[in-house]
Parts: sequence; C-alpha cells; structure tokens
Amino acid sequence: MLGSWKPILFLLISSVVLFFPLSCPAQTGQCAAVIVGNPLPDLIVNPLRLKNDLLVTQEQFSATDCAVVEGCVSGKGKHQLLRFTSATPNVGKGDLVIGDPLQCPNLFTQSQCHNHLHFKQYADYRVWTETGYNNWVANRVPDQPTNTGTNATLLAQALQSGDLIVGRKQGFCIIDTDRIDPAVPDTKKYTLCGTNTTSGNQGLQVGWEDSYGQQLDCQYVEIDKLSAGTYFVEVQTNAEQALPEADYTNNSTAVKFQFIPKHGNTPAQAIPQ
Repeated sequence: MLGSWKPILFLLISSVVLFFPLSCPAQTGQCAAVIVGNPLPDLIVNPLRLKNDLLVTQEQFSATDCAVVEGCVSGKGKHQLLRFTSATPNVGKGDLVIGDPLQCPNLFTQSQCHNHLHFKQYADYRVWTETGYNNWVANRVPDQPTNTGTNATLLAQALQSGDLIVGRKQGFCIIDTDRIDPAVPDTKKYTLCGTNTTSGNQGLQVGWEDSYGQQLDCQYVEIDKLSAGTYFVEVQTNAEQALPEADYTNNSTAVKFQFIPKHGNTPAQAIPQ
C-alpha cells in the first residue's frame, strides 16, 4: 500500500523544499575569505553617532597607561583630547565572518594592554583643516586603499603641510554590538574577541554595527595644539581594504566642527556644524 504513495510523497516533499527553502545566510568564509557567488559585507561609518558624541576633554596619563603604551597619545602628562564614538554598521548583503582570530595572524595583533586581539588598523582617525579636507575629498580615489598610490601621496602631503593635523590608526575587536536594522534577527552571533591564548569568534552580521563609545580608551585624537577655528574630524573604516566589501567608496564619514579653546573657567568645546 505504501509503495503506491511513494510518487505522491516525493511530490509533496519536493514542493515543500521548493517553496520553503532552508535558510543559509550569505557570508564570507573564515578569516574574511571571499566565497565566490556569496554577497559581500559593506562597512560604513555611522554619521549620527560620530556627530552626536563629539567631546573635548583634558586628561592626565601616566607612562604605564594603555593609551601611552599603545600610542593613542604622544606620551605621559596632560593632554587635550577630542573624544567621539566610532560605530561601523554592516549594510551589505553578507555577514563579515572572521571567526577565531588566532587562525588569522595576518589580520590581528594582540592589544598590549587590553588583553584581547584587535584587527589591525580597522579605523583611521583624522582631524583636518577645512582646506585640507576639501582637497582630500576632491582628489582622493575612494575605491582605492589609503596606503598606496594617489591616496597615500595625498595623506603624506597633507600631513607635511599641516592640513592633516592628526592622523592615527586604531585597532578594533570586531563583534556585534548594536542592531541597527529591526528587520534582522536580534540575536548576537559574533561576540568573542579572543586573546593570544584563548579562541574568539569575531565578525559582523548584516544589520548590526560594531560600536566603540566615546568613553572608551583610545576613542579620541590628541589635539593639544589645536587653535580656534573650523575643522573636520574624519573616521574611515577598512581604509587599507584588508577586508572584502561590496563597496569601498562609502567607508568614510566626516563631521565639520567649530573648536573653541578653553577660556578662563569655560572648558574647550567642539561644536558640530
């Protein structure tokens, strides 16, 4: 009796598979390896988080502070800092999959003080004069890395001329921090930074961002010698294109701000324009 039902069962199963396919999210492979045919991630910098969290502070550092050891400030002593939040959403169609950083030594370095593995040079932080930033935007090649060719030349010239006042690279532990797209699952997938002795699981889901708040160590640039005027602060993620993306032209965001130095008892301010 069952034998006569086999063709019908096969058709039913085939129909279920046809109309309700198994979910298999598109993504990169381990260590952000490109898988041919899979959609790629697309990293951007959240402009609102950058603009809304600008803050000028005066802070004291000892020679053993992580900020000194890791080069976030020029040395011990008191420094004036421009603090801001750096948040990098994945707005692409595929997850950025890294997995265990211990398996990707070409991408990661051990943070000397924070005791976890940072992706090398995940974000570039820059403070520009108005003239310098406008020249950078007009002449850069957005789909090319910043460490070679025209872009590298422009940055070197701007640093020499003083139009690029501060230029610093910052390593990140890349994990799901905040969901920005309510249509995607609300469960974090990539949550472990890992160390040089323990495994991690780094990456960034579609519709999530990796956020480093202004209050965190090294979430700033040193502006000790900044004079009153109008400037741009720029954050560029994946500037050297070590990670595969669908679009490299949208990796940078800048905020124009007015800097007012300390006057009497009134602290210095950075007012977004």
